[in-house]
Amino acid sequence: MQTIATSAGNAARSPTAEGAEAKKLSVYVHFPWCLQKCPYCDFLSIATPPKCVPHDAYASAVLRELERRARDVGSRRLETVFFGGGTPSLWKTTELRRVLDGIFDAFGSPGADVEVSVECNPSSFDADKARELVDAGVNRVSIGVQSLDAKRLEFLGRLHDAAGGLAAVEAALRTDGLRVSADLIFGVAGESPEDAVREALRVADLGVTHLSAYALTIEPGTQFGARARKGRLPLLGEDLVAESFTAVHEALTSRGFEHYEVSNFAKGGHRARHNLAYWLGDDYLGLGTGAWGTVEVGAKGASERFRYRNTTLPDRYLATEPTWDTADLRRGAPGELVLEYEPISGATAFSERLMLGLRLADGLDVESAARDLGVDPWPIERRRAVDRLEARGRIRKDGPRLAIPHDAWLFADGTIAEII
Repeated sequence: MQTIATSAGNAARSPTAEGAEAKKLSVYVHFPWCLQKCPYCDFLSIATPPKCVPHDAYASAVLRELERRARDVGSRRLETVFFGGGTPSLWKTTELRRVLDGIFDAFGSPGADVEVSVECNPSSFDADKARELVDAGVNRVSIGVQSLDAKRLEFLGRLHDAAGGLAAVEAALRTDGLRVSADLIFGVAGESPEDAVREALRVADLGVTHLSAYALTIEPGTQFGARARKGRLPLLGEDLVAESFTAVHEALTSRGFEHYEVSNFAKGGHRARHNLAYWLGDDYLGLGTGAWGTVEVGAKGASERFRYRNTTLPDRYLATEPTWDTADLRRGAPGELVLEYEPISGATAFSERLMLGLRLADGLDVESAARDLGVDPWPIERRRAVDRLEARGRIRKDGPRLAIPHDAWLFADGTIAEII
């Protein structure tokens, strides 16, 4: 792979960047543009004609941010890179590659085990795109199939049809060097549990090694949220959503998939490593318009952990002034490059690890996490809550490890709330 030298790489590279002693890091790059805003989507996405997307200018802006943030976090061992959106498959691959090369250069030459993922929509993905992405250094794609039913696809605001969704997955599977994941949404009005299973198995049997199956969630600030508030959104009953969740679990595990997280299934060790970094509380650097990041900086014993969000305004992000060189990364304010900034205490970080780690089938080693963060894992209220939940079969305790049994995942949100 050709590497394009950047000052970010010169500033951050050191002999430890690739060594085992360097702290690991994931990088998330947000591409905010899409062809059409889906009515259920609460991510930052801006419907824009392809000819109006500032492909090269945006790549240059991301590299400017990378240069500054790489200096801030110092030497790291790069584990994963994820391009999300929006629709990153709309981005010219030459520009996506330029950003990826900059990331590799900033944190040392990439090893063969760095997971590089790109979210793709069937409407902007085909065999040529798949090959371009592999040539650029991408080794994993996540394709938003969402449904195989024409009416449900229309309801969800998708631009592709069922045949297009399947063709995109098949094109990716035919491309050497790509791991392939697909996304499905179940729990849509008019869909039976049998429908959900049929769609999940149809996609699984194509040969994907990872599948995400999300229950439709109505979020505030979305088109669906506005319609639901007015009583104008058809919704599936909670009992049928629960039946669909259980039926999809049984169907995919019967095909050899591991149900390793509430909404995620993997075959043969192909878990989504980038998402695991979120769930396990690892550091991740967010780059791009509206991107979130959570990192710990500074020497051990005098470090600072914080969460930030970049400006959600593409014009502000693309502007050459103010520059990242002079931006205050420790202060969030409207009109600035950094919109939000929040120091994260050990207690807050521990609560977040519980909230996310308990979504995993493996659960969480509570005592190890508490040691890392310098907090007490077992205040009396938490011990009592765990005892109550264990007696009801809602939690499983194995020494220092807590996990929610699969058959209690439908109650995961309430269980986690009680423990926190």
